[in-house]
Amino acid sequence: MNNTNWDNIRYILAVAEHGSLNAAAAQLGVTHATVMRRVAAFEERYQRPVFERSQSGYSVLPEAIPIVRALSDVRDAVLATERTIAGADQSPSGSVSIASTDSLCQRVLPSIVERISRSYPSIELTLLSANVHHDLSRLSADIVVRPTKTLAEDLMGTCAGDLAFGVYSDGSPNRKWLKLEGALSGSVAARWMSDNIPPSQTAGGADSFLVLQHLVALGNGKALLPRIVGDADDRLCRLECRVPDMAVPVWVACLKEFSRTPRVALIMPLLAGQLRDRLEQS
Repeated sequence: MNNTNWDNIRYILAVAEHGSLNAAAAQLGVTHATVMRRVAAFEERYQRPVFERSQSGYSVLPEAIPIVRALSDVRDAVLATERTIAGADQSPSGSVSIASTDSLCQRVLPSIVERISRSYPSIELTLLSANVHHDLSRLSADIVVRPTKTLAEDLMGTCAGDLAFGVYSDGSPNRKWLKLEGALSGSVAARWMSDNIPPSQTAGGADSFLVLQHLVALGNGKALLPRIVGDADDRLCRLECRVPDMAVPVWVACLKEFSRTPRVALIMPLLAGQLRDRLEQS
C-alpha cells in the first residue's frame, strides 16, 4: 500500500468517526481543506460516494458502511503490524515519547524528564501535553502518565501515587464556581460538581486546570484544582470546603507489547519512582 492510499484511508476514517471535517482535521493535525481534498480524491478514485453532506456534518451513506468497516480493518491491521515491529525493537537507545495532561506536563514532568535525560543521554525523551487521552494503540505515544481510576485492558503499568484536589479562590468571599469543561467534564471533580453544585452557583469555566488556575487568580470564581497546581500559586488560597476525598491514582503505563522494549522498560520505573516522590511531596 503506497503512502497516498494509506493517508486517504486515515482521512476517510477520521471523518466517519467525527462526522465533521473540522474535527477530523484537528485530530489529524491538518487543515479543513486538506481533509476535504483527501475525501474527494478517495471517492473519485473508486467512483463511489462515501458520505452524505449536510449542514449538520458528514454521515456515512448506508451503502458505504461496508466500505468504512473494511477500511477500519485495514487500519487496525497496519497499526497492529507497526506495534509489533516497534515492540520488537531491542535497542537500549532512541526516542521515547511520554504523553500526559497539561497540568502534569507543566508542573511535574519537565524536571523529572531533565534528570532522566541527564542520566541516560542515549535516550531522547519527548513530552506530549494534552488533556485528551492518547490512544497508544495508534502509536501516538510510547508511555502515558494518566490520572485515572483504572487502566484500559491493553495497557500495563504502575500506580505512581495520587493526584489530590482542593478548592481554590483568590481570597474574596462568595465567588461562584468555575465549571470543568471539555476534556475535564468526565473527571472525578467534574462529576462531583455536577451532583452537588447547582447551575445558579456556577459562572464560566475552562477545559484546562492551568487556565482555571489563572481565572481564579484574576477573580473570576473559585475552582476545584489539583493541589500541584493550586498550592504552587501564591495568588490562590485553598478553601476549607466540604468536598470528598478526590484523590485520583496516577498511572505510568504503556502498551503490553511495549513493556519489554529495553528503552521503555528502562524509563517507566524511573519515571514512576520520581513521580511518586513529587506527588507525595504535594
